[in-house]
Parts: sequence; structure tokens; C-alpha cells
Amino acid sequence: ILMHFKSSLQVKYKINKISEIATDQLSEFYKKTYYKRYKSLTSNWRWWYRVGYNELEPLILSVDNKVIGQAAYLPINLNILGNIVPAIWFVDYAVLPEFKGKGLGKILSKEWMKICPNQMAICSDDSLRVLKKLGWKDNYTTKRLARPISTLKFLPILKNLKLNFVNRTLRYFIKKKYSRNISINPYKISDNFKIIDDSFKLRKIVKNNEFAEIIRDEKWLHWRLIECPYKKDIYFFEYKNNFTIVHIFLIENIKKLNILYTYSADKFQENELFVQIINWSINNNIDLVWAVSRNTDFENIFPKIFNKPLQFASWSSDEKIFKTLQNGLSNLQGIDTDNDSWEYAE
Repeated sequence: ILMHFKSSLQVKYKINKISEIATDQLSEFYKKTYYKRYKSLTSNWRWWYRVGYNELEPLILSVDNKVIGQAAYLPINLNILGNIVPAIWFVDYAVLPEFKGKGLGKILSKEWMKICPNQMAICSDDSLRVLKKLGWKDNYTTKRLARPISTLKFLPILKNLKLNFVNRTLRYFIKKKYSRNISINPYKISDNFKIIDDSFKLRKIVKNNEFAEIIRDEKWLHWRLIECPYKKDIYFFEYKNNFTIVHIFLIENIKKLNILYTYSADKFQENELFVQIINWSINNNIDLVWAVSRNTDFENIFPKIFNKPLQFASWSSDEKIFKTLQNGLSNLQGIDTDNDSWEYAE
């Protein structure tokens, strides 16, 4: 892909596929835009952006052979009105600060929107403002849920103080609330993948006139879990034929357990599974448990004060599909798009 643009400042640019860009150029750009994970992005961009699933690739914006912008995406399939349609998640969009205000970001966004007729994103405030100018619509029905366990670590005034006794006391009261006679333990995802694979295959495509649904098929599952460079940190809990996939990791002295995906027979069993995970987390020095759900029945587990609506936005060139996407996704979870992946760092 090669184009030229002349503004009042006579800026000339190129837009290329990511595979056409030298590794050192990508690394220099990622170091400036995504410093915490630039090493991971440089080494694993094919996994991050699911390159190879189709012939399309993220777009790279260059000026004078220097990478100054990127519009990346993740390809998936959706079940909309009983039909399987292609879609992409808009992720890792950035333009270097010194090149903003020249119209280049808008041009890059328009080129990105030509890739696929059905598009979605979990947006920051800045990204949402840009996308809404391009006709996107937002929805806030899905929330990021959180259950702090080491509460003091998340209070800016107190987190650097050595208040171990207070922290242990707070954990004791949380433990008492969520204690169970039966305890469950996590298993490595790589050793038990067949159980999860079989469970995913049981899901049937059902026509839903109100919501779109993410299709997590065998190819998607293999990419997201088996090919993941960080699968050593991914585990699953099983309880009464229900299971949850989790990501356990340490970042900035905070030990987190992110609930990526939950498979349960009903809301009651899902609720009990979450309680079991909280119980295990308390006994294993987890500081924060995190999940994504549109279910509002978990306030006893994930206090409302710590929950945050996700800024889901969508666009489609098809009027019926666009109308359905505006209702949000029925099964969006932490494993989807970059909800969890941005926290992988090296």
C-alpha cells in the first residue's frame, strides 16, 4: 500500500502492511508508544494481532522511513441474526505526538475502516472521540469488575506505607466472608486443553434478534491460548462441570488474577465459581481479582464501587448489523480483544 498526502506542511507518508516493516523500526515505534510491552510487541506482533488468520494485516504509517503511526486489529467472527459474519477488533491505534494535528491520524483511521465491513473496539476517551466522528456508536452495558483483596495497595496515600497488620486484618475479614468448606485449585491450561476445547465445541449458534455474539471456534481457541507466548501464566479452575480460564501474573508489585473466560450452566453456579476463586485468591496472596461481564448480579463479589463500564464502540456498513452491534455483545469477556492482553509485559 503506497499513498501520498500533501498538507500545508507538505507531509509525505506511506501506509504499509506490518509485515513490510523492519523489526528495528517497529521496535523504535513501540518503545515510544507502548513502553511497558514494547519488547513483547516487537517479538510477538504476529500473535498479538492474529496475523495469518486472513490475508489482511495491521497498517503502519511511515514518514521518511520512520514509523510514526499504527492501526492494528484482531480478526474474529460474529453470530448476528443467526449468520456468521467477519468482524475486527480495533486495537493499538497510535500516532506519535509530534505528528498529531496534521490529519494523518484521520487518514489512517479511514484506511483501517476499509479492511472489514464490521468493526468494534473497547475505547479510551481519546479513541472514542475520533471514532464517533467517523460514525461509530457507543454502548456501556458491559463492565470491568474488580475485587481488591490487598486493599491498601490501591490507595495512593497508603500504598507505600508498611501497614502489614492492617492489610492482614482486611484480608481476614474478606476471607471470612468468602470462605468455603470445599476448595478448588487451578490447573495449567496446556495440560488440560482438551477439556476446554470440548466444552467450546458444545456451544451452538443460536439466532438472537437483539445481540451479536462472538464465535470462539477451534481456530480462535488455539490462537488465543495455545499459541499465546504467556500461556505458562494461564490456568483454569473447574467446579461442578463449570470452569473458568484465568491469567495470574505479577505487575508493578501487584499480583493479579484476571478472569478471562467463564463457562457455567447458570448464573447461580457462575456466582459460586467466582466465590471459590476469591477464596483461593485470598489464600494464595492475590492482590486483585478482575473480570469482564454484562451480568449485574455479582455485586456481592465485585463491589459496585470498583466496577467500571467498558466503552464499547462499533460500526458496520450493513444497516441491520450496525443496529444489532449498537446493543453490545451478549458474551463479551476478559479473553476478548485487548481487555487482558495489554497487561502482558516483559
